[in-house]
Amino acid sequence: MSTKNLLSKNDACLLLSLIHSSLSCSTEEHLTRLVSDLKRLFPHDFAVCALHRTGALIDTSHFVNVGFPSDWCNLYTAKGFDAIDPIVLQSAKNGHRIQYWTDTYKKYDAKPARAFISSAQDFRLKEGYSAGVRTPSGNKISLFNFAGSSVSKHPRTELILTYIVPHLDQAFGRIVDVRKEKTNRLQAPLSPREKEVLNWVKDGKTSWEISLILSISTNTVQFHIKNIMWKLDVVSRPQAVAVALQTGLIGM
Repeated sequence: MSTKNLLSKNDACLLLSLIHSSLSCSTEEHLTRLVSDLKRLFPHDFAVCALHRTGALIDTSHFVNVGFPSDWCNLYTAKGFDAIDPIVLQSAKNGHRIQYWTDTYKKYDAKPARAFISSAQDFRLKEGYSAGVRTPSGNKISLFNFAGSSVSKHPRTELILTYIVPHLDQAFGRIVDVRKEKTNRLQAPLSPREKEVLNWVKDGKTSWEISLILSISTNTVQFHIKNIMWKLDVVSRPQAVAVALQTGLIGM
């Protein structure tokens, strides 16, 4: 079948619109909307984007869930299903190729794979498509999964995924980078001086008052406060105090 006959003019315009929108996508909310809008091009009930390393899910912060049953996601991570999931195993072999689940499942007839497939079907995850994108280093794969009873094998769906998934991958990569940066910030410890400054902020002191108390310049106080807010990923002094108290960085 010629690919030029697979998409209508309206479908092609919508696909181009989604691709264009993905270029500025850098938040989970935006990516969720993009993936949800794909239902206008091909029907599916659930979708999830996940980052894997050589067949294993890196960690739960590296996925964006768009409707997959939360109980299934919790079971998947708790049971370490990534180690026996045929889709993940096959992606580790072929990286970027599009997979129709039924076709891939036929290649894995071992008992663990059958048990996984049976568990997935209990959550209405029987039919689906997956498309992976391997990172340049080759040790990570972004895997995009679309599932539901209405997902059938069709060249049109595969053509749509061929065009859109590389752009979703770029957006997903930006989101993962932002999450990583935020995690690094929260893990960066406050210095003793920063804690001292933050304690005085908690007591309602101004930068000028703190500079007098600590015998440092106002600019130095502002510098410490700027670093504190960056590390705690907040935008105001009250937020910084609230986060520091919640996490035990400073006492009441």
